[in-house]
Parts: sequence; structure tokens; C-alpha cells
Amino acid sequence: MSESISDTYVAQTERLQRKESGTKELVQDMPAYYVQRGDGYDGPHTAEALSQLITAGEIQEKSLIWKEGMPEWKSYAQVFRAASTPPPLPTQSPEFMKNKEEINKTNLLFNTVSKLDSFVGGAVGLEELKGFSWKKFFSAVLRHHGDEELYNVFHCGSSYTTPKITEVNGDWPTPWIFTRVLLYGILLSLLFGWCAISKGNIHSYPALIMAVSLTVPFTVLILFFEINVRRDISMYNVIRAFVGGGAVSLVITLMLPIFLPDFMTSGACWAGPVEETAKLMAVLVVFALARMRVNHILQGVLLGGAVGAGFAAFETAGYVFRFFIASRFNDDTLISIALLRGFLAPFCHVVWTAISAGALCRVILIRRSERKQNAQEGFDAGALFDKRFLKLFFIPIILHFSWNGSGMVLDTMNLSNEVSEIVAYAIFALLGVIAWIVALRLIQEGISDVQRAKLAGQSHTHLSPSGEGNTTLS
Repeated sequence: MSESISDTYVAQTERLQRKESGTKELVQDMPAYYVQRGDGYDGPHTAEALSQLITAGEIQEKSLIWKEGMPEWKSYAQVFRAASTPPPLPTQSPEFMKNKEEINKTNLLFNTVSKLDSFVGGAVGLEELKGFSWKKFFSAVLRHHGDEELYNVFHCGSSYTTPKITEVNGDWPTPWIFTRVLLYGILLSLLFGWCAISKGNIHSYPALIMAVSLTVPFTVLILFFEINVRRDISMYNVIRAFVGGGAVSLVITLMLPIFLPDFMTSGACWAGPVEETAKLMAVLVVFALARMRVNHILQGVLLGGAVGAGFAAFETAGYVFRFFIASRFNDDTLISIALLRGFLAPFCHVVWTAISAGALCRVILIRRSERKQNAQEGFDAGALFDKRFLKLFFIPIILHFSWNGSGMVLDTMNLSNEVSEIVAYAIFALLGVIAWIVALRLIQEGISDVQRAKLAGQSHTHLSPSGEGNTTLS
């Protein structure tokens, strides 16, 4: 009997010890650590997650971390011992080395872009990308989508079709319609090209110029429309910004040089400050005509992208038409200029204006929060002179200046046409990557704002005595 009781006591003691040990491991594995990221921080992370970030190179052992109970921020190396390095593999077959080289090439590109992202993002002080991956972002492109799903995407923007904040998807969207628009535009361009060039139908040339000029800018515009997870801007207002804003920005571009010194009107590189200012002024006109108030960052990104897309389309049509006439209606010239301008469109005017308008909306919201104002206060003109806006607005200006100035510099270097073209495209690619890094980080801040508003709206719903989900958050 005593032996049985003793065995039972020992078994219970072991179970309690295992339970206590498991509880300690669970507590230790709970997210508790915050890690420094640029000017801010993110978290909480588990110790294992921090180790994975160290391994991936996203943070270093000198990165500062903190958790509740620590008197101050300390480096990762001070809190945790450095992980031991495993010994080399016993054998490295040729197949293993080949796979390793391929992985290193991929990692080299990924690490280069990641370092550029960290540098640019840290310099401009925008939020890091969270939960974003290109694979997930384009995951819906190849899926089958019915007409009903298509209609639902465009059925938005009115007081009846704009979803409540609690119903909004706060994750990164998975756009797909823009690829269909691109495909239809390419097919139309090929059709008009066949009619104009192969059949010699002169009446098809204007249609061809319109098709090649509109296809890529309008495709990027639809991409920004799908990214607006708030779904509070109708396609009518987007088209109005595209056509009207694009036309107004061109008119302002022609008028601004009248008030500028001569040296700013003599070189192509000075088109940067002039055209970016003109496009931002056109965005303000779009907001004013639509009687639209600033509610979130994605609103500025979408309408700015629309104005930039309209400007790009009209400007491309003008360039194609001018070179087509100057070459005495040479079809090769028309095709080469159209392809060049179409290929480069997503990396310049559209994304540049999206950055400018998104940055303006961001600063207006920050200033409104600082002054504890609501959305009914109207437009805050002081945001245009706020250094937080100017810091971001100068990015498209500098990128535009560098884009145009690079061609002038290459012309003075006496390079062969092939080398000069390769260097030019490399510069355009770098400038385009920088622009999209800034744009994606602005979109991330917009999505984060939506997530915070959604959480606040859900809290309001739970606390509402009527049980309704209405909220005054915008």
C-alpha cells in the first residue's frame, strides 16, 4: 500500500514538474521583445523570431532590443549569447555547389534590394513593409475570376457601396484586374498596328498612338485602384483625375515657366521641379472639384497615381506624334518610341505623383492628429510647407531631375550606342526601384492606418449599447 502511494506521489511530482517546465517554456516563447528598426521599432517578437531575423540579416547583433522589465534598450548580443557556428558539411558535391551558386545569385539580388530598401526607407522615415511579399501580392493574377468578382471591385465609392471600416480587409491586397487591362491594351495596340502598318490604313495611326500611350499608364492606375483597400473612391472620380488631372497638369506645366527664371527653362533636367509641382497642383484641383476631404494616405496615392497616369499618357502621345512626324512617318520610329515610353511609364510619372500626393495626405493626417482636429476642418495649406512633406516631395523631384539629367551626362561621355543604352537602362532601373520602395512604404503606412482604424471601429462596436457597427472613423 505504502509502495503504491509512493509511486503515485512520484508520478504526480513528475507530471507537475513537466507541466511547470512546459509553462516556463511557453512563457519564454511568448512574443515579448521589441527591436529597433530605423527611427522606430516593431514587435513584439519571440526570442526564436529574433534569432531568425539575425540569421536572415534583417537585424544585427548590435541591434537594440527591449522587453518589459528591462531598464533600458540593450543590444541583441548583450541579451543573448551569439549563436554557435555549425561545422562545414562533410561533402560538397558539384550538384550541391551549383545549387548554392544559384541560391547565392538570388540572395545577392534580394539582399541588394533589401539593403536599398532599408537605406531609402530609413532616410525618408517611412514605415517598414509588414506582411508584404511579391509572391503573395501577385498570387491572384493567374486565378480564374468571374464577372461578379470583377463588378464587385468597381462597385465602390458611394455612400451605399463604401464598406464600413470594420468590414475592410486590412491586409495587403492581391490585385489582378490590372493584368487584364494590360493584356487588352496590348491586343488593341497590335490590332491598330496591323491596320496602320501592315494594311497602310492612315486612319488607324491616331488610334495606334492613343492605344500605345494609354495602355501602360492606365494599367498602373488600375493597380493603384485595386490597392486602395478602403474602397471609398469611385471609378468615376478616378477617371476624372486621370483625364482632367492629366490635362490640367499639362496646362500648368506650360504656364509655370512664365514665372520661372530662364535657367530653369533651358534644360530638360529642370523639367523635374516644374512638372512635379504642376502635377501636385493638379491633384489639389482634383480634390477641390470633387469636394473631397483627406481621409487616408491611400486616397492620395490613388488620385496622385491617376493624375500622373493621365500626364504620362498625354505626354507620351505628344512625343510619339512629334517623332513620327519628324521621321517623315517612319513606322520603326513610332514603334520604338512607343515601346520605350510605355516600358518606362510605371517607373516615372505615375509613381512619382503617387508619392507626392500620398506624402501630402500623410502629413495632413499627422498635423490633424497633432491638433486633435477632425476631417471636417478642410484642407490644411500649412502641410505644403511642412518639412515632413517637403522631405518626401523632394524625392520625385530629385528622381525626375536625375532621370532627365542622366541622358545629358551620357551624351557627354562619348560612349558607344550599345553601352550608353545599357547604362541608361541601368540608371532608370535604379531610379524606378527607389521610387517604388518609397511608394510601397507609403502604401504600408496607409494599410497600417486602416488596420488601426479597424481595431478602433471594432472596439467601438463592442462598446456600443445598440450593438451596431457604425463608427465616425474615416
